[in-house]
Amino acid sequence: MTELPQNPTKYTCMPSVVHRWVLLAAMSFILGLALLDETVVSLALPTISEEFGMTLTQAHWVVNSYLLMFAALVALGGKLADLVNINYLILSGMIIFGLASLACGFAPNGGFLVSARVVQGIGAAIMFPLPIVAISRIFPPERRGFALGVFGSIATIFLSSGPLVSGYFTSYFSWRWIFWINPPFVLIVCLVIAFAPLRGRIAHGQDKSLSDYSFDWLGIITLLVGLFFFVLAIMQAPEWGWTSKDIVLSFVVGVSALAVFLWNELHKKAPLIQVRFFKEPSFAVAAFVVFQAQYSKIAMFIFGALYFQDKLGFAPFFAGLALMSAVVMNAATAGLSGVCVDKFGVRTPAMWGLLVLSSSTLWLTTFISQDNYWLLLPALLAWGAAMPLLFLPSMKSSVDSVELTKKGQASGVMITSQMLGGTIGMSVSSSIFLFTESYEYVFGTAAVVTLLCYLLSFMYFGKGAGALNSEKQS
Repeated sequence: MTELPQNPTKYTCMPSVVHRWVLLAAMSFILGLALLDETVVSLALPTISEEFGMTLTQAHWVVNSYLLMFAALVALGGKLADLVNINYLILSGMIIFGLASLACGFAPNGGFLVSARVVQGIGAAIMFPLPIVAISRIFPPERRGFALGVFGSIATIFLSSGPLVSGYFTSYFSWRWIFWINPPFVLIVCLVIAFAPLRGRIAHGQDKSLSDYSFDWLGIITLLVGLFFFVLAIMQAPEWGWTSKDIVLSFVVGVSALAVFLWNELHKKAPLIQVRFFKEPSFAVAAFVVFQAQYSKIAMFIFGALYFQDKLGFAPFFAGLALMSAVVMNAATAGLSGVCVDKFGVRTPAMWGLLVLSSSTLWLTTFISQDNYWLLLPALLAWGAAMPLLFLPSMKSSVDSVELTKKGQASGVMITSQMLGGTIGMSVSSSIFLFTESYEYVFGTAAVVTLLCYLLSFMYFGKGAGALNSEKQS
């Protein structure tokens, strides 16, 4: 018999149990594809840069162009989830993502590849917030943690396979196949949504139509411009010079545009990003948790992959096997994290996750100069086990702390924070590495960010009024 939410008046056309789990699998594929394309490029970067004659900074733009567009537009995707039928958004985002993936695989040069990755980031930004919104609508609060745990476990398979897939195709076929594997999964998700779509208020969260809203175009433009020039300045400073006219101008334009963005969001009736959510310390710290988790993930997958090939001399496939130890524990703890959240709440799993992540990153910083993989293995395993204990509690706390019609916006804000962690982490880590040529400094900086997050979380995470009353509002 179909389970009903605590407040049935907010829902119509609740899906059957089978329909619900089929949709959950499709939602997991959506998240999995976005996660796969964060990690799948890592092992192929040296080969891509060599084939196209790219510098290390130019090669890093293959990663950061995707993350940057993702971060700038994902809040728009979350807002659309509250206004537009989710089925249409999923199909639109998946088609853009799939076609851009094909273009990436056929790229004739580095500039074309970076441009195609920009388009791929647009598709990912549209589709990425939708799974959490959909799950929060089709599962009642008492089952939502378990559903999110299953969702995370399936999606983590994609994340876990990223390094291995990248290394295998790069070593034995062509790096182009790391992009060509996306379209079949895109087709599967599109078929599921076509034959088993979300229905009623679950598909469309509000009674108002899209015409009742005005888009925050100033917010979209200033966020995109601000992030681009800010990231450009950080990434290119080691090559162009920290005091060069172009770098100083990029910093000024980037910071100014971001300042205008914040002012606009605080004064606009229907902002792109609900900056007011950050007035509650618990929400702000949850956003910082996902920011630093993504920062740490980018440092691990991009510079860990480079380390295994550069310092340890591993071929791409064996570097992928080595990096698998950093994600193999994800699948186990992703499901466990959902059970822990349902049983203990959001605070306890998050604090344990931050403690383990801090310790493992400090271990890597201390021993990475020994160039001994077996010495690093315990820290890699612990790092992977900690990750789901950060993302799931933070995402659930934020989404559950707002009313039904704002869940898409809350999801968009949190995912924006997450992707900002990726693009800022990529920029800072790339700049540090180019300036110092030291992996210790890259991972040491990530460790400092994680320790700061732990201290703030100890004081504020899960202690706000919104966290305490989240289930009442669901």
